[in-house]
Amino acid sequence: MPIQLMNLPVSPEYHQTRLDVFLANCHPDLSRKKAAALIESGAVRVDDRLVITKAFLVSAGQTVAIDRPTTVLAASPDETHFLAVLYEDDDLAAVIKPGGVHSAPQRGGERGTLAQFLLARFPEMAAVGFSPLEPGLCHRLDFWTSGVLLAAKKQPIFKAVRLAFDLHEIKKEYLALCAGSPPDRFRIEAPIAHPTRRAAHVVTDEKKGRGAVPAATEFETLEHFAHAALVRAVCHTGAMHQVRAHLKEAGHPLLGDTVYGGPPEPDKRFWLHAATIELPHPRTRRPLFVECPLPADFEARLAALHGENPPETEEMDED
Repeated sequence: MPIQLMNLPVSPEYHQTRLDVFLANCHPDLSRKKAAALIESGAVRVDDRLVITKAFLVSAGQTVAIDRPTTVLAASPDETHFLAVLYEDDDLAAVIKPGGVHSAPQRGGERGTLAQFLLARFPEMAAVGFSPLEPGLCHRLDFWTSGVLLAAKKQPIFKAVRLAFDLHEIKKEYLALCAGSPPDRFRIEAPIAHPTRRAAHVVTDEKKGRGAVPAATEFETLEHFAHAALVRAVCHTGAMHQVRAHLKEAGHPLLGDTVYGGPPEPDKRFWLHAATIELPHPRTRRPLFVECPLPADFEARLAALHGENPPETEEMDED
């Protein structure tokens, strides 16, 4: 009998359960042995991320999808880009992801991704992470998002960082250019859900999606322009597209983020930068803080916005 293809939401009772154990308990056709074989065949995705490690721990709110087995691909080293390292020790590295670069390959044969740059610099990361396509990556940033990204050199360190994400021990700050004139400070607390399993966007209404996870973002407006603003976003959760979706919810989508209702930009990109990340070191538990400067293209867009602002004029006394 063929195995049923289905989506299985992870309920709270299975939080931090091994993936093979979860499937054996929740899928009518699977024993633990069959579940393990299915995972290793490349037929299981967690929140649309390919996972081939049977000991992977699922979290409440995630969705585990059973699909047809696929060829398990691996990222290959790519030495065509100089990888800027912000911090490095024996356990992990914090690197700069440029805007306009994928965090990991999206398909076989793809080149020029951050994962491949990491492999060229740190070959020991090949056996670390969610899958061979994402060597070392502890999290991902969107294609147009620039900034600091963490990568682990050892699988126990990778697991420790992922646990810190689950426990909301990691604080991330972003800088963003958004539309309109937002208030000085505001907070958006809205769950992040996926409208369909293959959707490339998220929604902030759990009734319109699946696998909803709680998410909150605190915003501070740093500077106002004629029709836009520079804001700082602080996240303790790491839901997909969280800052982008929450800015849409606030009525101030990112400039250029047409997926979430933002006004189009000339070069068809949006402006979001992962400026800092703060966490307890996964081995020593000492505070680790890493900061990433704004890239040149973001600075140039800021300069252009400054030029668009009408100059302030002083009132002249009448004679």
